[in-house]
Amino acid sequence: MRVSGRWPNVSGCEDAAWAVLALMVDDRFSFALIPVADLAVERTWHMAGMRGTGSHTLVAEGTIVPAERIAAADPFHIGDLLLYSVTVLGPVVGAARGALDAINAMFASDRRPFMSSYSRMAESPGARHWLAEATHLVNRAENTMLAIAHAADSAGLTEADSPRLHMDLADAGRDCRAAVERMLDLHGASGFNTANVLQRFWRDVSVGSRHPHLNPYLAVERFGSTLANRP
Repeated sequence: MRVSGRWPNVSGCEDAAWAVLALMVDDRFSFALIPVADLAVERTWHMAGMRGTGSHTLVAEGTIVPAERIAAADPFHIGDLLLYSVTVLGPVVGAARGALDAINAMFASDRRPFMSSYSRMAESPGARHWLAEATHLVNRAENTMLAIAHAADSAGLTEADSPRLHMDLADAGRDCRAAVERMLDLHGASGFNTANVLQRFWRDVSVGSRHPHLNPYLAVERFGSTLANRP
């Protein structure tokens, strides 16, 4: 078949040898397996965060694809969709955990809160309180992620479970974002220095937690519609 089209936000496309691209064949949703060398990479990923994913646009212009590399796709099972969402949430939780490691290292050091009489961060009750809050939020996000992954593997999972679990996904993303904001408050303005690892975690969490699979207002909308339409 001759394939033409544009596929945006293809993560890792500059490093991959092959691309699996969605297309319509005879009004049927299908996937095509195409060597990246047969496609053009249009550098459209100009993001403040998650730059490393290299999620540029792939372009095909009359690319010839053997029929055996094109297959019709069956509808995704709810468990598969949830597991995909977990793969989106995983790096967000990991970045929040990395930020927490940086903050814990700061607490273990001799760094003192500026414009205070404390000689170390750990002496401040307020700083300890915010450290506890940030740690709790990161732990809760991780536990939520693992619970959703377990639910996705469950044989008893149904479509009716989807809105509730997507609410959990969105909440975990927001927990990560809130935790990193708390950590930046603890660290202060120097956390935004480009040499400071904390600002990179902040950018990545800020972008990653807003992925469509973690979209909070759509999750609320779906969950609310499900509740309102109960018999």
